[in-house]
Order: sequence, then C-alpha cells, then structure tokens
Amino acid sequence: MKRIYVAATEQHAGKTTVSLGLYRAALQKGYSTCFIKPVGQRYVMAGQEQVDEDAVLFKQALLAEGALKNLSPVTIPSGFTNQYIFNPDPDSIYAPIMEAIRNLEAEHEVAIVEGTGHAGVGSVIDASNAQVAHALEASCVIVAGGGIGRCIDQLCLNQALFERHEVPVVGAIINKVYEEKYEKVSRAVRQGLTNQGMNCLGVIPYRKELTFPTMRHILEEFALEVLCGGQELDNRIRNIMVAAMTPQNMIHYLTAGSLVVVPGDRADNILASINANLMQDRSSPVQIAGLLLTGGFVPHLSIVNILCAVDVPVLLTEDDTATAAFKVRSLVPKITPRDVDKIEMAERIISSHVDVDCIFRAAGLQ
Repeated sequence: MKRIYVAATEQHAGKTTVSLGLYRAALQKGYSTCFIKPVGQRYVMAGQEQVDEDAVLFKQALLAEGALKNLSPVTIPSGFTNQYIFNPDPDSIYAPIMEAIRNLEAEHEVAIVEGTGHAGVGSVIDASNAQVAHALEASCVIVAGGGIGRCIDQLCLNQALFERHEVPVVGAIINKVYEEKYEKVSRAVRQGLTNQGMNCLGVIPYRKELTFPTMRHILEEFALEVLCGGQELDNRIRNIMVAAMTPQNMIHYLTAGSLVVVPGDRADNILASINANLMQDRSSPVQIAGLLLTGGFVPHLSIVNILCAVDVPVLLTEDDTATAAFKVRSLVPKITPRDVDKIEMAERIISSHVDVDCIFRAAGLQ
C-alpha cells in the first residue's frame, strides 16, 4: 500500500482540505483508498475511545473504510507529554500506529495520511511528523500558507527535517493565496521553490467560505447554552458584530449571516436585531445567523417569548461581551461532517489547483 503523508509548515495551513481533496481524487481514479491520522491532538469521544476529530470527519462524511481506531490509532491527551518526558516509551506510540496501518493495507492500494502541525511537532514524544512519516515509509506533501518569502523559508526548514529522516518530499502546495495577489504570488513562489530544488504542486486561492463556522460550532466549541432556536444551529456565520452602540446605529452594521454579540440585558439591540431579520424576504437567506447573549444575563420573559417565536438561534454565555467576541473571532473552524458544502469545495479546489497526478506518480501509483 502506498502512503501519502500530508504535512504542513504550521497549524491551520490546510492539511485537512488537501487530505479531503487527495482522498476523493484517489477514489475517482479507481484506487481503493483509506485514511489515517496516526497521531491526533484534537480528539472526541467515540463510545469509550478517544479518536481524532479528522478521523471522525472522514469516517462519517466520506464513509472511510476501517474501524475508527485504525483511522486514529494514537491521540495525545492533556498531561501525556509531561509523563512521557520522564518515562519515554516510543513503542507505546508506534505499536498502535503500525498495527493500524497493517489492518488497513490488506484491502487498500493507497493511504492518505494526515499529519499534525509542522514537521517537528511531536518530537518531544519521539513522534514528530518526520519520524512518523519515516516509520510509515510514506512520501510527503507539505502544505504552506500563502505568501512568498516567509512561505518558502518555512518550506525549506520543514523539508530539511523530513530529509534528515529520509522521507521523500514530493513537493509543496501553497494554500490561502488572496485573489488580488494570486498571479504575483503564484509566479514568484513557483520560481522560488524551483530555485530551492522543490516542486510546486499547486497554488490554491483563498476561499473565505471555508472559514465560516456555524452556530452549532460556536455552541460546541465553547460549551454554551441554547436559549432558543436550536433547530437553526447550522446557520453559517459570515460576520461577527458586537452590538454595543445604540439600535439606530447598530442596525446599519448588520449584514447577511451576522452573529450578533450583545449583552443579555440590552433588550433594545436584541429586538432591533430580530426586527431586522424579520424584515427580510422569507425566501432569501437569513439576515442574521444568530445571537450570542453575554454577561450571563437572560432577557425578560416577554423578550424570550419573542425570541422563541422566530427562527433565530440564541446562545448564552457567562463571558462579558468583549471576551465573548474575542473568543469567537479567534476561532479557526475545522471542517466537520456536517459541512457538506465545505467538503465539496475542498474537493473542487484541490482537483482544479493541485497536480494530483504528480503526487500519485511520485508515490508509486500507476
């Protein structure tokens, strides 16, 4: 079984987007394909097992074959690193990884292997991306964020560590390049990588739609409480608006898909937001994605009754308005099994902007 290791120069560079695209491309070319996240840092509970959330994504949304534990053999819980430093045991990490890959390889021609963080992440537990890729005898693709100088510098640094561990680097994919700079960045980064002896496998334009979380994502990420509108939690958040000004001024800043962050005792701005939503043509997308009521304040019952009568999700938080807005703005949303539109977009942009044939050939696939 051929293994294609998807690494990155940093967190949130786009490994999952690339992995989704390569996985779908391999299936479309007729290869029996599996997915594995050897070492996961963000996990969820599946029954009594800890499994990486990206493994759950592939299992639920793409119907990836294999037991979840084979897709996510190792997860790193809080406190594990400190314990490992004083009691190092590489076999406790590599044994389940190698068992999982043996279980998967019997019925698959290719494995899409997703790493975590940059090449050196995991070194402290003897399981850096470079070390794991070497153990799996995988070919490596490195994903980097858009840019020119910093991007190429980071790629060279990461390539050096993979090469130190004798992992063949197929090339680099440059992700999240702004449209207005696309031609300039694409031309420069391709030549710059050529100068460094590295193959540029593709340059992907920035797609803001991939960064839009849902109300459900906010609810689950910050363990909030639903006041009402729970049936509309899949509303997509396109903008975050702090309703700290008077209603007649606040209303001008509302745009389609706004999450309104407002103190729970500001009945004026709460009602103004709801009224703006109700004034929209019911056949058009919702005006606001939802409300996040801050300060631990629950509005008067008369206001709650109005909120419950409209199709707008309302969440509650104990945080003050500034803290709540900062948390939501700082969130980097992961693609979840419910994000069908994002999954389809990831597959399209990889198909149209990345030389997948080059990657498959380099991995030894015909």
